[in-house]
Amino acid sequence: LGRQFKFKMDLQTFKNFPPITRTYLLISILANFLCFAQIVKPIHLFLNFQLIIYHFNFWRIFSHAFFFGQIGLKAFFYIFFFSRYSKALESYSFQGKKEDYLYLLIFGNSIMLLFKIFIVEAQFLGPAITNMIVYLWGKKNAQQQINLINILHIRGSSLPFILTLSSLLLKQKNFKIGYNRNICRPFILLFRRNLS
Repeated sequence: LGRQFKFKMDLQTFKNFPPITRTYLLISILANFLCFAQIVKPIHLFLNFQLIIYHFNFWRIFSHAFFFGQIGLKAFFYIFFFSRYSKALESYSFQGKKEDYLYLLIFGNSIMLLFKIFIVEAQFLGPAITNMIVYLWGKKNAQQQINLINILHIRGSSLPFILTLSSLLLKQKNFKIGYNRNICRPFILLFRRNLS
């Protein structure tokens, strides 16, 4: 009875997420689990323009955005940050504007795809999309106080920098992905200002 109640509670918690965030999380968790179970290899998900153009692997245009790396602390870290701040953005800043939020994610992915041409090492952009979402949330809630692990109290505007620092501490292999995120931020901010 206890397990059944816990499963129903977890399922209800998942249903409380807004639709775009819930769908993105479901696909991300599924992609990461399939790679963990070795049903799908990460090499079949990464972004490679030559395979898209010459071998018609069109799923690679999107699949790279849902993979956060091998199952571990880093992947859970990015999924947690995406779920928390995407839910907040979609629920409050984009309340009643699901299409605009979906367009924001597609636009952000498209900008990152353009910059991917110059940054060859960045093969999975799931962490970059998480950073984009956290950056937007931080801009929107710049003065809000955040309590991290009951130790560190920061303002919302500092959260993207904490996320970048944390990715360094978690030894993110391709720090150039951070450059990609930082280059895309002004474009996303401009897009966000035009929506308001």
